[in-house]
Amino acid sequence: MNELKKELISSFVPEVVLLPITKEAKVSLMDKKMIVINSFPYKIGRESRISESDRGVFVKLRIFSSSINPNNDIYLVNSTQSLEISKEHFQIEKKDNKYYIKDRNSTLGTKLNDKEIGKEKINEKFPLNDGDIIKIGSNNSEFQFQFLILKD
Repeated sequence: MNELKKELISSFVPEVVLLPITKEAKVSLMDKKMIVINSFPYKIGRESRISESDRGVFVKLRIFSSSINPNNDIYLVNSTQSLEISKEHFQIEKKDNKYYIKDRNSTLGTKLNDKEIGKEKINEKFPLNDGDIIKIGSNNSEFQFQFLILKD
């Protein structure tokens, strides 16, 4: 019985997650607590369908169809004055049970543990380790996430 319970629990646990560690990162997820990643490559970019009205800021409904593939697996909301997140910002890949991050030609780049991995480093993959910090955008950006491996 315990083996069955372990197997069931394991089926609910994501392979890896991106945990928001700053206020701006938490807000960018709207109502989600974290980014759950179970398939690769996993593409992350900015939600570009935001509008304002006299009631405040709102996101227009995104319609998905089986014939149209979205550009991203998750769309983050950039709620700050300056745009830090590009429409197609970065992706996480898995090969031979190792994880990698690659900037997708974003405007302001991506930082891995404060090391620049974007801009002129287009199409380069960088190894991701449990606990690494990913910063989206400029050096002053507050969009920071921690990469956590949950499965062996």
